[in-house]
Amino acid sequence: MIDENLMTMSKIFGLQKIEPKPRTKKQIWVKDVGYDEAPWYHERMGLTELEDFLIVAAERIDYAKIATTQVLNHPSNWVNRKIELYKKHSIQPYLDHGYFLRAYRNGVVDEAIEAGAELGFSVMEFMNTFGDVPEHQLRAWRQRAIDCGMSLIYEHHPKKGWQKDAADIPATAAEIIQGAEPFLAHGASMLLIDHEEIQIQQQSAKEVLSEVQQTIGKELVAFEVTSTKEAAMTWYSNLLDYFEMFGTDCNVTNIMPSQVMLVDQLRSGERPAALLYDRYPELRR
Repeated sequence: MIDENLMTMSKIFGLQKIEPKPRTKKQIWVKDVGYDEAPWYHERMGLTELEDFLIVAAERIDYAKIATTQVLNHPSNWVNRKIELYKKHSIQPYLDHGYFLRAYRNGVVDEAIEAGAELGFSVMEFMNTFGDVPEHQLRAWRQRAIDCGMSLIYEHHPKKGWQKDAADIPATAAEIIQGAEPFLAHGASMLLIDHEEIQIQQQSAKEVLSEVQQTIGKELVAFEVTSTKEAAMTWYSNLLDYFEMFGTDCNVTNIMPSQVMLVDQLRSGERPAALLYDRYPELRR
């Protein structure tokens, strides 16, 4: 056992303290793909790996997105054990918008909500449907999730996130707020901004999304980084951009397990060795 009276590394090196949970800022939301790695990922997260990982990183993590393919294709009792392990460390595992979207396309949203709750999920994420689903139906589904013991998250996507052939048209702050309001009024704990919306905003991202933050409340907004399946290092650029535009205490999502320990270092202004920039010169600033 380590003597608690000894000087800790944090004290010796003046490291920033990790704010205790529950917290409303500096949140980190991790993405867990389980054994569903091919063809995009190299981040295996079985039960053994997860238990060890959480000994190290749990105090930094607030939410865990269990990838939909994992929920559907891994054994249910195994998924439940994973969910309970996250909860043990005060991390909220959630069903992401892909689960809702697949359930909608298969006409089984009510059944999917109940099945997710039975697996042990405590949070479900919904998304904007651009009028394809009437508000009274969305309200009924939100209430079904609440009645099943789950809290709500709302993710704003550009239209092509719902309709793949839609054009890339950035939303106004008013449109994002209008889409989120029914969910927030129904008790949603967070508005998550999809990385594609931030990307297509281009130079307007700071102005538009800062207005969303100011209107809804900074503590109710989180920003998604680009998945490694889309680009190997864009997540790193995303984090630096988000911290510059929205503050180093903004909430960030879609963080892979191997990235978790670096996030707070980047928040505090630390940067990796020059080797990173030799390998990825596009990251230089």
